[in-house]
Amino acid sequence: MAMTISDIARLAGVSRATVSGVLNDSPFVGKKTKTRVLEIIEKHNYRPNEVARALTLKQTGILGLIVKDISNPLYSKIAFGVEETCSERGYSVIIAGSQHNWEIEVSKVNSLKRRRVDGLIIFPIQIGVDLGHIWELKRENYPFALLAEVPGLDADLVRADDEDGAFKATEHLLQRGRKCLVHISGHNSTLAAERRIKGFQRALMRHNIVPKEEMTIEGGWRLEDGYKAGKKIIAQKGRCPDGVFCFNDLLAIGFIRAVVESGMRVPEDVAVVGFDDSGVSGYLATSLTTIAQPAKEIGRRAAELLLNRLANKNKKDLEPIPPQRILLPTRLVVRESCGSFPKGAQAVDGMSPGEFET
Repeated sequence: MAMTISDIARLAGVSRATVSGVLNDSPFVGKKTKTRVLEIIEKHNYRPNEVARALTLKQTGILGLIVKDISNPLYSKIAFGVEETCSERGYSVIIAGSQHNWEIEVSKVNSLKRRRVDGLIIFPIQIGVDLGHIWELKRENYPFALLAEVPGLDADLVRADDEDGAFKATEHLLQRGRKCLVHISGHNSTLAAERRIKGFQRALMRHNIVPKEEMTIEGGWRLEDGYKAGKKIIAQKGRCPDGVFCFNDLLAIGFIRAVVESGMRVPEDVAVVGFDDSGVSGYLATSLTTIAQPAKEIGRRAAELLLNRLANKNKKDLEPIPPQRILLPTRLVVRESCGSFPKGAQAVDGMSPGEFET
């Protein structure tokens, strides 16, 4: 028969409450008592009933993570950071994907709440949809952290500096001597897409190039979206622009496929910069210059914010932690898809001309 908490208490000569205090690392249990109880627990291979423990503590030791696309390498890296941090703190994680679909996102939030997860980390759809399910979390004082902001909502947030990353990407193309630029943007339901357009345009204006509407084409986020955008650009202009900055690496890879099919070459005819630094970017036939997001660090920091908030919530004598907004820097990763620096050009972001990172 399996050992119970009462059996451990009897063998240790203490109360059930004391054993519970040891299991929960209470500071009110003396060192000698804690050592004696832990020795008995180890000797008898005792494992607490997690369901009963969750009911007592009103915690499950589980967090929920909702991202837009589990298959996207960016979200996989974020999930890895969340899981690693949670594991270090004794928590498990349930990961769900919304497939960029608002109805699925709402369903996943409600489903995880019904499963009594202790808190949520969410990468929400931001524009053109009803975000009442996120505001409801705030009204209920339900612990959560965001990986993309909800306009007007004061909540824990961790994200990369999209605008600065887009500026670096565009500046890099211009410093490589490319003058006819196009940006294939992300889906218009994200603020990240808006910020990257701003960064693209800011770099153009710095070089006295007036941004025009036709210089930005809405793409999406998938490989096929980049491919379709590439076909559209080539068909409309008769020839490809000499430099293209893409919202993410998947768009860039799809775009490159369209360019190669048309008989042109990367980087000789068109230079390409992506965003995210997904795992495959450095292993293409022409490796992709890109903007690296600190995806794992984003996941780690979001998990830390949420876990710290949960710990604070359980200590009644502490003041609530005010919402925190963390903006993490991006990094230019120079590879082969933009060619060599022209004479007199300066490298950006600490990279020297001709230096590549794989």
